[in-house]
Amino acid sequence: MAMISFRGVSKAYPSGAVGLHSLDLDVDTGERLALLGPSGSGKTTLLRLIAGLEEPDSGEIFIDGRSMKSVPAHRRGVAFLPQRPALYPHLTVRENLKVSGGNAPAIDAVLQIAHLMDRYPHQLSGGEKHRVALARLVARNAPIWLLDEPFAPLDPVFRSEFRQDLHLLLERSVATMLLVTHDPIDALALGRRVGVLGEGRMQQLGTPEELVRWPNNRFVALAVGQFYLIRGRASGGDSSEVIFASEEGSMLMPLPPAIGRIVAGESNRSLTLGIRPEDIYLRPPEDRSVIGAEFVGWFVVSAEPVGSGWFLTLVRGTDRLRVSLPSGTPPRVGEPHSVWIPADRCHWFHGLTGQRIDASP
Repeated sequence: MAMISFRGVSKAYPSGAVGLHSLDLDVDTGERLALLGPSGSGKTTLLRLIAGLEEPDSGEIFIDGRSMKSVPAHRRGVAFLPQRPALYPHLTVRENLKVSGGNAPAIDAVLQIAHLMDRYPHQLSGGEKHRVALARLVARNAPIWLLDEPFAPLDPVFRSEFRQDLHLLLERSVATMLLVTHDPIDALALGRRVGVLGEGRMQQLGTPEELVRWPNNRFVALAVGQFYLIRGRASGGDSSEVIFASEEGSMLMPLPPAIGRIVAGESNRSLTLGIRPEDIYLRPPEDRSVIGAEFVGWFVVSAEPVGSGWFLTLVRGTDRLRVSLPSGTPPRVGEPHSVWIPADRCHWFHGLTGQRIDASP
């Protein structure tokens, strides 16, 4: 088992792009950490530094308390699964596993690849290649698993199956796992902790629930894929309440007093409202004590089935909202509708910095 530590680790490239910027990070023994972020955020750079495929420009990396300076890749106890399976083309599946020291019957209990053992890589489908590549990683019995966008090339059905396989394998292993992905579903489903990387910096690190419910900034809110953001400005203050108005004028909403007091004292009053689809309603609640605001004139442009419910997309001008409808019949496309947003479910971010406005004591 292993613990990984980054201390002030930076990595830049000749092009001027920053891979990582002064990163501090601790990954506990046996932890399942998912790193989420767009291309160029530093995710793959972080894995390559751990694996010894890159060297940091500054800072230090430790595995089990031992500095990795001058330690070659093959002595780091790391198994690496790249985005595209790297199988030996001239070897059968059985031989590919044997090279890794694999116990095929034990691995097959989860991955079900026994019928593929005598095939060559060119005889496998994309999903089968990924199963074999995952089997090779497991077969190494390495204390650290590094997975670089392992689901990216797969279609949605195979992605779901592959996530389930990985879950089962992790439950049977004591390995420390770091998975990097740009897909919030993969990160939130597989990471016991999730780190959001952006521009080479750790924007937020926490449990999936913490990131979804309390994103530190606008970047994290977008990265976890659970928020819709509407930009606007605040007006009023002093003796009057502070009102948020969206750029399109589709929303006028009184700010909570604590948020209003913070905004009223600032010279720049640009704001961003963040709201999750499940917190938007198509009609006000029966409980009239719930504080919120209703907005009219939105048009339904799509209704997508999700499980037993629907995801609706509504627009007004350039503003767009996604609404989660858990059940029932969706409104027809093209139909005008109103939406109701509860005040206590709104998240507010500074328009310039993108940072969350925290009104807690």
